[in-house]
Amino acid sequence: MRRIAVRAREGGLPGLFWLGGFKSDMQGTKAVALDAWAADRKRACVRFDYSGHGESAGDFVHGTIGRWLEESVAVFERFCTGPQVVIGSSMGGWMALLLARELGRRPASRASLAGLV
Repeated sequence: MRRIAVRAREGGLPGLFWLGGFKSDMQGTKAVALDAWAADRKRACVRFDYSGHGESAGDFVHGTIGRWLEESVAVFERFCTGPQVVIGSSMGGWMALLLARELGRRPASRASLAGLV
């Protein structure tokens, strides 16, 4: 089991789901600015650190795109409800596309993809 650090803000929909870049974390400038924007507008916002990044457990050198995708799907399914706009920065943009593809392969859940940025 991996210990993944998550910050989940409840609020209105569509919610925002942040996917950070390579060696970035959820306390970075863009992630924090997005969370502040969501707070000002009373929007739901979820951000997290991939394993080996920021506050999450694990060694960065053991990370792979596949591992980080698994974590992204798990956080999305556990912490998101209703339509979500997935926002990716740098590698997070690639992760957003992989997440969208993976969600399309799964049965409908309590959260859905409303858009990608």
